[in-house]
Amino acid sequence: MRDYTEVTERLKNLEVPIEYIGTAHSYPIHQMRLASSAPKPQQVLITGGMHGDEPAGVEAVLQFLERDNTARLKNFSFLIIPCINPYGYVHNTRETRGSIDINRSFETEDVAEAAIIKKALGQTQFSLAIDFHEDYDATGFYLYEGNRDEKYIGPKLAATAKAIGPIDPDDPGEDAPDLAEGVYKVANSWGTQGLAPYLLHFHSEHVIISETPTVWSLEQRIALHLTILDTALDIISEIDV
Repeated sequence: MRDYTEVTERLKNLEVPIEYIGTAHSYPIHQMRLASSAPKPQQVLITGGMHGDEPAGVEAVLQFLERDNTARLKNFSFLIIPCINPYGYVHNTRETRGSIDINRSFETEDVAEAAIIKKALGQTQFSLAIDFHEDYDATGFYLYEGNRDEKYIGPKLAATAKAIGPIDPDDPGEDAPDLAEGVYKVANSWGTQGLAPYLLHFHSEHVIISETPTVWSLEQRIALHLTILDTALDIISEIDV
């Protein structure tokens, strides 16, 4: 079992206020905001810990929060939810209590964690949302991308991420069309039951799911997630200019 209080203590040590957004199975869920001083910053959502047995996403979010993001705040404001599934994180299980996959539950109001996230998002609209994941069957990284205007940046992300490790050679088998090697389109057939397609439909112009192979070291997985995030932000900044 992992100690979720280690996560919350690290959040408390930041100079950014913690916002409590709800409790699921006796565990509090928090979000953080990094506000830009720009007149019209682009809004970015970063999430981790959807599946409790994928700790690299939680750690990547924590390391993002702990670093100096002053330069990023010239262009972006961030809403950050470090651990969506604290029960699963503590018990090292993909699902929450009751064997429920939160990432298949956003079309209902019956799953506490999904309902908490949906309520916390309110009417907020994002330029980009990125969700950090892991794959126990993969040997390399891959990603999913959804973009309302179909101006995909996934191929550039994958090319940059090759410096961290190889692309997974196998199709993940989610009925997602290929956009490039290791880059798959968020499929319409997914509906809105998963977080990324839910956000693409209701809250975000652009979504990315970063998938790292669990066989890599924790440090390598974290580096991959942050490389995907930083590269995406760099590309979006250039487009905005």
